Parts: sequence; structure tokens; C-alpha cells
Amino acid sequence: MNRLTDRLALIAFAIVVAAVAWALLHYSGEWFFPVATLIALALLVIQNQKLKKRLKELGDDDGSRK
Repeated sequence: MNRLTDRLALIAFAIVVAAVAWALLHYSGEWFFPVATLIALALLVIQNQKLKKRLKELGDDDGSRK
């Protein structure tokens, strides 16, 4: 693709993402932020568990840094 086509595709994608974000915020109303916060917190806990498991596999058994 040439540069103009890339830019037009990027602008079109940005418009679609903005429309989806607006619709999500508009139609979910007051429930968006509590639900989004809960999802983000759950994902952070899951990622933390994966990282702890990976550290244990790599030999960092005590879990503390000096």
C-alpha cells in the first residue's frame, strides 16, 4: 500500500474506534466505570499471578529484592 492509502485506513479505523468508544460509554451509562475498574483489577491480579509463577520457574524463590 502507498502512504495515502495507509493514512486513509488509519483515519477510518480511528473513526470506527471512536464510535465504538462513544457507544460503549453512552449506552452503558453509570455502570461503565465500576465494571471497567473491576475488569482492570481482575486482569491485574491474573497478570500478577502469572508473573509470580514465572519468577518461581526462573529460580526467584524468596520473592524479595535486595
